[in-house]
Amino acid sequence: MGYLQGNCPECGVKVREKCNAWVYGSPIRTCPNCKKEFLDKRWREVAIDGFTPGSKNAKFYLGATVGFLLFTIACILWLRSMIRIQGYYPIKLVGCIVIGIVGTIVCAVVFFRIITGYEDKQNARYMDESKRRLQDRNYVDKLISFGYTVPDEFTK
Repeated sequence: MGYLQGNCPECGVKVREKCNAWVYGSPIRTCPNCKKEFLDKRWREVAIDGFTPGSKNAKFYLGATVGFLLFTIACILWLRSMIRIQGYYPIKLVGCIVIGIVGTIVCAVVFFRIITGYEDKQNARYMDESKRRLQDRNYVDKLISFGYTVPDEFTK
């Protein structure tokens, strides 16, 4: 679970809300301050826009996991040699190690979610929710009024 932050186009207040990792859901958002609805194109109505290609690419996440792991190992070795040879190390190098560890863990988790089928199950749920929303004629009309391109199959 993550967060998206932006400003309401009507009143300008900062809007921060929870979102899923791929920002799947209705692009129609409601400002908590002025209560006006607006279109946030960062959200994907998956029955129309499809899924983010990276959300199903296990090879990419395996490669990224290995890459982050190798980066982390190289930084640790560099840190050890700097301490041994010079007696000190730049704090940025520790930051690189932390980034490498976090990157390794995050990419490995996504990789395992894809290969175990969990990501497909979750995507099926997002698709069902999207199709359910698009069966509501008022919702489709609202999307169209905001300038969202809705295919003919959902406007009938």
